[in-house]
Amino acid sequence: MRLLNKAPRVLVVDDHPDIADALAAFLNCDGIETRTATGCGEALQCVRDWVPDVVVLDIMMPGRDGFETAKLIRQYLPTESLAILAYTSFDESYLSQNGRKLDDFDGYCRKGNAPSSVLGLIQQFWAH
Repeated sequence: MRLLNKAPRVLVVDDHPDIADALAAFLNCDGIETRTATGCGEALQCVRDWVPDVVVLDIMMPGRDGFETAKLIRQYLPTESLAILAYTSFDESYLSQNGRKLDDFDGYCRKGNAPSSVLGLIQQFWAH
């Protein structure tokens, strides 16, 4: 059960460490506790030791992509209070045209938007 008076824990997963670190730093400035991972393996290791409330997940990563990573995280942390947000340079129509659905994600934010867009999604989820 989530505590509404505490800030959510957010795991940022992106194969570009600078992007993950920059987004995590922005979220930290808003009082959100963050961790970063550069791929599926690191993300799964992180959730074993530190359970996030929200995962901000890049889609296009080498090895296991964001779709597979989201499924594995949901298997490992089968909780209704976990939100996984797709964070990608591709727009939703491109993904659906290429047979990829965002069914395993609770939200979507396109890279290149202001980081406050991600913060807004996290806040929307956390308010419910």
